[in-house]
Amino acid sequence: MKISLSFLLVALLASACKFNGGDSAPVEQNEGKFGEITELAERNFTPSELLIGRRICGALKSKRELFESLDDRKEKFRFRGEVKNCNVGSIPNMGEFNAAISNTNSASLEYISERERLNYFKDIVTDTSGVMNILCDNINKKDIVSNQILSGSSYIRFNFLIEKDYDQINIIKKSKDNVGNYRTVSAESVSVITQLNQAPAKFRGVEKERALYSLCSTPKVFSHLKQTWMTAITDF
Repeated sequence: MKISLSFLLVALLASACKFNGGDSAPVEQNEGKFGEITELAERNFTPSELLIGRRICGALKSKRELFESLDDRKEKFRFRGEVKNCNVGSIPNMGEFNAAISNTNSASLEYISERERLNYFKDIVTDTSGVMNILCDNINKKDIVSNQILSGSSYIRFNFLIEKDYDQINIIKKSKDNVGNYRTVSAESVSVITQLNQAPAKFRGVEKERALYSLCSTPKVFSHLKQTWMTAITDF
């Protein structure tokens, strides 16, 4: 199945989101790892986390404004992709691919692979993508912001951090299990270029690394999709 719109958009774009409140069913508060992504309990963002979040949102806005001004599919990036399915012991499928930046979809900016590729992040994360629109607006206007929102029938929990010298946002999705409690079902991380020592200014806001982990039917086994930005292959 093609990942044409990732969890960041599919789970959130179609439904209204609000901070705090909502369903009174128990929401899992565990802290630990889901796949390779660290999950934190519900709380307000710290001042240092808000600074990271504001850097990310500002960089995503710069990228959106630049990409919207480009000729459709003229500029191209090279990515490295990795996919692992739910089969226990399976080896990740890895490979490089080129993708053009497209701005003709009214719903979102997109990466269009030059070759038919079944699994990759097609949507481009910006400050107006799905829940990022609400999150960026809140952290830019307020100093006290919860790291959890209710989106439709799911809770979404966020974490801002610095990982491998890049600003990163983690996004955890919690849905009801068969007894009515909310459990983590997927987690996404997006590392964003925000500094000039990471890449030239024109690449500010590009997703350096992106990963999505989903829970398999086998306990403690996860499938994943990973994508790493390598370089531009056009001059911009």
